[in-house]
Amino acid sequence: AAGSGVRLPPVLIRTCALLALLVVPGGEDPVVTSFTTLAAFEFKPGMTLPSEVTVLHEKLVKIQGFMRPENDGDTEVQFFLLINDSCGCQGTPKLNEIVYCAMPEETNTKVLPGVIKITGKLFVGEEKEGEDVVGIYYLDVEKIE
Repeated sequence: AAGSGVRLPPVLIRTCALLALLVVPGGEDPVVTSFTTLAAFEFKPGMTLPSEVTVLHEKLVKIQGFMRPENDGDTEVQFFLLINDSCGCQGTPKLNEIVYCAMPEETNTKVLPGVIKITGKLFVGEEKEGEDVVGIYYLDVEKIE
């Protein structure tokens, strides 16, 4: 304890530090969200995004939708789109009806049919290529159900 003259051995200090790392961040329950929230507004480039979506930035979330590979015919992917499940995978989804998903580095997943649930860290904000906004939702996948 501080000021008592008692010194903990370095190995015990390191062990306690490692345990603190394991205990403190773990156990975070994902925020359950949906395309009802993500697509509840008409997106216009440069707009201020609604607080209902910006509050989800860098949060662990769980969301469901249809998995669509970036390239037709791909059966195993590292990157894919999660599409609004109410659009039934037909037509062209709006920008706020797409979540661009990335599997952990050097990990692939099979393209799954039907509605799936994904848990991961969500990033909210305009992503541009040149002057064009190409996406507003990006997710680092932790789990697919």
